[in-house]
Amino acid sequence: MDFFGRLREERARLGLTQQEVADTANVHVKTVRRWESQVAIPLDAMVPLLGIGYDVQYVASGLRSKNVHELREKGIDYEVAPGSTRDEVEMLKAYRALTPAQRDQARAMLSVLAVKSSGERSPRSAAAAGKAERGEAPAAKGRPRRGKG
Repeated sequence: MDFFGRLREERARLGLTQQEVADTANVHVKTVRRWESQVAIPLDAMVPLLGIGYDVQYVASGLRSKNVHELREKGIDYEVAPGSTRDEVEMLKAYRALTPAQRDQARAMLSVLAVKSSGERSPRSAAAAGKAERGEAPAAKGRPRRGKG
């Protein structure tokens, strides 16, 4: 069976109408009909289908997710990649509990830590290097000096 057939099969397995899928994906029902008959579905449109139980791995590859349905029934979060450590799972749970502004701050802190641990220049030193290459004077630190005059 091809991709399009598996997409139809998943909808039927879940007992959903094309209109229900369209409502979930926020598209017109004609779009769902096209997806199920030789028109590629955009990746971002697959995301809402996960939430209603589509086995996206099966649709994409023809291989069923072995335990996705069992995990959902037990209330376990399947959105964590297999092989993740307990620390990674806990960090992801904590991240999801943050507000959007807090998430922005967390991402900024992680990017700084990643830069420092990889031995790359920090964003500040990279900016200073760019100014030096252009022949610009580095920004003065602290209060301006008073010259003799």
